Amino acid sequence: MITTASLRKLAITGDADAQFRLGYRLALGRARPRRWRQALSWWIRAAKSGHPRALFYLGTCYDFGKGTAKDVCKAMALYRRAAIRGNETAQYNLARGYRDGDGVPRDTRRAFHWLKRAADQNDPEALRDLGVCFFEGIGTRKNWTTAVKYYRLAARRGDAKAQLNLGFCYRDGVGVRRSPALARRWFRKAARAGSRHTK
Repeated sequence: MITTASLRKLAITGDADAQFRLGYRLALGRARPRRWRQALSWWIRAAKSGHPRALFYLGTCYDFGKGTAKDVCKAMALYRRAAIRGNETAQYNLARGYRDGDGVPRDTRRAFHWLKRAADQNDPEALRDLGVCFFEGIGTRKNWTTAVKYYRLAARRGDAKAQLNLGFCYRDGVGVRRSPALARRWFRKAARAGSRHTK
């Protein structure tokens, strides 16, 4: 494992990946206390090179006010840059921003677009929320069969909310043939994963 001192030397030379990794180590590594301001400084440098993970983590700093003042609009702009470069968590966060009108204008079609991009990379939360979009007709047409497909994909990846939603679908016969046995199975899995039986 590369030492912090070695990472710092590489980071100083302009190595964007070393800058990102050094920032990560300062903010989220084992060392205490967490050094968010220093991490922010390194992530800013890496982000200038377009490093997708640095853009994402820099976005989280502005989103949650870590090492800097909270600025959700700036967070969404950074998530967008990371999302364009393929970072699935940034894609998911940007989708939530568009869905809720948080830091960007509310736009359910754009929310759906970015959820689909994140779901295509098998992000469990994006898969589940894409299922919700199809179930409720958010940013797309209602399609309960497709909703069940995405709930199932997320549920198989351990997402408790998707497991719960899939259980409701089997219980009520919505988008799938009614099956009390499968409903109970998915409800049990959701309970074991910590769901409190709310949709």
